Amino acid sequence: MILFSLAMLVLPAPDKGCNLSAQWGTKVPRKTADAHEVRDNGGTALWGFIQASDTALEDLASGAGRETPHRPIILYAAGTDCAVVEHYAEIIEASANCAPDWCVVSYKPAPPLATPPKTAD
Repeated sequence: MILFSLAMLVLPAPDKGCNLSAQWGTKVPRKTADAHEVRDNGGTALWGFIQASDTALEDLASGAGRETPHRPIILYAAGTDCAVVEHYAEIIEASANCAPDWCVVSYKPAPPLATPPKTAD
């Protein structure tokens, strides 16, 4: 038991230090069934199941920002380089006019995709 406790002190904590603006919250809503999910797919953003270039991500976020009521936008950051997370966050924030109660960064692993990503045109 003592060895386990010592091992826990040596293991690094997960990175939760991406530098995002105050427009991003960290409390994921309990009901996420209708949320917009954004994650990294090896250097390309995924908006739900759609592979999105920076321009497409901007367009999708802009549309989400005009929805009434706002559906949460959850940016999954676990296992992704902070520079990539910050890049996506900047695009989304500028396009959707984010507020911390509905633009949320999650440092927990993203749920698995049910279908293969589709390419946005």
